[in-house]
Amino acid sequence: MKIVTRSVGPDVTPGSFRAAPVTLYRQGSRFLRNEEPADPAGGMHVLAIVASPDVWIVNRLDRTGRHMLDPGPTYEAKAPIVAGQGVPQAFTELEFGCEARFARGRAREAGVRDVAGRPARIHALQEGDRRLEILLYETGTPAEVAYFQGTTAVLTIVYDAYEVALPDNPGLFAKPEGYAISEAPSR
Repeated sequence: MKIVTRSVGPDVTPGSFRAAPVTLYRQGSRFLRNEEPADPAGGMHVLAIVASPDVWIVNRLDRTGRHMLDPGPTYEAKAPIVAGQGVPQAFTELEFGCEARFARGRAREAGVRDVAGRPARIHALQEGDRRLEILLYETGTPAEVAYFQGTTAVLTIVYDAYEVALPDNPGLFAKPEGYAISEAPSR
């Protein structure tokens, strides 16, 4: 599958690095490819490829990168949508590519909202003052994910593309060529 998202909100300046689209490819539970936008000011243009147990993270600007091996034992590639300090554990289990299953299995329906001229059902999960909202179109395709602390949206992700059942393309998950890649120490 191919998923293109972008962050929106009052603290995200249109045209900024944070507002630029991010493209993620996912194949099953072992393969991911995350293509971030270029951040010339920060000197980064990150490409992360997971073909578990192999993980490559490269900087497309300076053509350097690191290779790591997942120590296992599960060898699953994870793509959490919300994570970090203070995020409830249940919320971190929401992954790109698994939005509808998570929403329908764990969240309660909390109404309908218009997104890009189409109705989307709101599926909400609340833990203390933290709230996670997953908006799904009738087809099950995600429209938006929002994470709130109190009444403030801390993170809002808008889906620009969500393509499933794409033809197999193993090259997306292969070791990136043309980079000076160093090995990360084993854990």
